[in-house]
Amino acid sequence: MFEDDAVSGEHYSHKISSEFDSQVAAYRAAESLELAGIPHGQIRVIQPNDPDLARKIEPETKGIAQSLVKAHVTFGLAGLVAGLVIAAVLVMVGPALTRSSPVMTFIALGFLGPILALLLAGAVALRPDHDRLIEKTRVATDSGKWSVVAHCSTREQQELVKASIGHGTQTL
Repeated sequence: MFEDDAVSGEHYSHKISSEFDSQVAAYRAAESLELAGIPHGQIRVIQPNDPDLARKIEPETKGIAQSLVKAHVTFGLAGLVAGLVIAAVLVMVGPALTRSSPVMTFIALGFLGPILALLLAGAVALRPDHDRLIEKTRVATDSGKWSVVAHCSTREQQELVKASIGHGTQTL
């Protein structure tokens, strides 16, 4: 049912946001999403200056935490393996420096591989792609507009939402 990958702990990692000038237009859009087949629990209507803005945009705090852990464990182990494989290759056929000091080569690359992978995991897990949607929705609510955010579990739902509310959508 859910698209799952090795690092995501979220059930609804695809989000689409659209802003509206009135409450009526926002609720009509939300209703059209429900009629199109998007479950009510995946649709959030955000009013101007909504105190629950953060929770409505990112409701899966436990999923985000799981994503952080999964990404760091997965990438860290992959980085360790990659570093050790590169070290083994360098010790066997690399320059004289790596062949003459295999222990130091394994220590250096066994340390460097996971460090670089963990840095990459942080960039992936923090979901910088969400920043545009969050900022757009925050600006809309601060300027007195209404927003509808749909949390989609699949790319098919994402396409369905885009087709239903179309104009002015911000997609993740």
